[in-house]
Amino acid sequence: MMRKILNIFLVAAVSMLLSCNKENITYPAGGSTGTLDLTSIALTCNTEETVLRSGGNIDTQDFIVSIYNVQNVLQNEWTYKEMPEVLTLSAGEYVLKVKSHEPLDAAWNAPYYYAEKNFAIVADQMTVIGDIVCVLSNVKVTIEYSDDLLAVLGEGCKVNVGLGLGTLDFSIDESRAGYFTVKEESNRLYAYFMGPIDGYIDTIYREIDNVKAGEWRILRYSLKSPEPGDPANGNFTTSLRVDVSCYIVEQNVEIPVEEDVIEDPEPSNPDTPTPPPSGEEAPVITATTFDISEPQIVTPDLTIKIMVTSENPLSGFTVDIESTTLTADELESVGLSTHLDLANPGELKENLQGLGFPVEDQVIGQNELSFDITQFSTLLSALGPGTHKFIMTATDNKDNATTETLTLITQ
Repeated sequence: MMRKILNIFLVAAVSMLLSCNKENITYPAGGSTGTLDLTSIALTCNTEETVLRSGGNIDTQDFIVSIYNVQNVLQNEWTYKEMPEVLTLSAGEYVLKVKSHEPLDAAWNAPYYYAEKNFAIVADQMTVIGDIVCVLSNVKVTIEYSDDLLAVLGEGCKVNVGLGLGTLDFSIDESRAGYFTVKEESNRLYAYFMGPIDGYIDTIYREIDNVKAGEWRILRYSLKSPEPGDPANGNFTTSLRVDVSCYIVEQNVEIPVEEDVIEDPEPSNPDTPTPPPSGEEAPVITATTFDISEPQIVTPDLTIKIMVTSENPLSGFTVDIESTTLTADELESVGLSTHLDLANPGELKENLQGLGFPVEDQVIGQNELSFDITQFSTLLSALGPGTHKFIMTATDNKDNATTETLTLITQ
């Protein structure tokens, strides 16, 4: 009890502002010290711009307030409502960080607010922080359907959205917003619609680039009006008449994203590849059991066999992996990486062979490659829902190259 009274007395002698009923006060032993006036911190969230709003008043009482030194070592941490009034720290530079909660890869109705501010502690002086404005630091995603499209959607329709390391399934009656944590400055959003439309089991795949933290992205599915010359009554699938538009909400205005961002990737036709500059045929990459240009849902009976044919002997074959769940760390844990060079596998050779990939002289000098990587999908499924792109590039000995992307969806 005497030590507690002494600590309060010492802090009060410096600040003259401390209330004596606070118990969670720290005082470093030895060295030059100063104080931090924590009562000066006023937390607010930027809700002026619609893109940063959460839809109502935000309770900051449970926000997490942390103090780090310049070496990024945590010094103190509390919830906002539990902070002491005054904190004594050694003289030096610090960073105050505030977050609404621990970030989640993906979650419903979970806006993540964050702010940080540098400050200095000066010996025998009190530092005042002032206002801290937290901003939305993950991405908000919502899905909308036009009334005429809703009228022809069947049971079980959903959109699987992947962004960063998170994925969420939006059913057709899902009204909640999904929030996704992103670590890069610019990110790619994957949206995969699946389900019956007007009696057809259909899939619609979209990619949206340049998605940034703090944005609200709206994906709107609607029926297209038939183009002039289209038949009046069908003989074409409903998917040919479904449009997907993307909007960013800014200052209460929906700004449409440029069409070239959300259109389907340019379809590839393995039977008629684009001629290389040399005028010779480039290598051709196909899947033996499905169209490699179409995203595939991973199921227990999905067979993934890749065929590569080349007029000239092959000199290289690489695979680059982009995935919402199969991260660089996950790949490293099984002895792989996000970039696989089958012609020159190095220390990855044994692991690649174990998964069914050809390596070294099984690639170099060959005119045909055939390999089955079905077992690789077991690894994907174990990681849960996600979108996985395998970007394959085959090069021949005359520098003709072909790139195809195998897209797999796990649920």
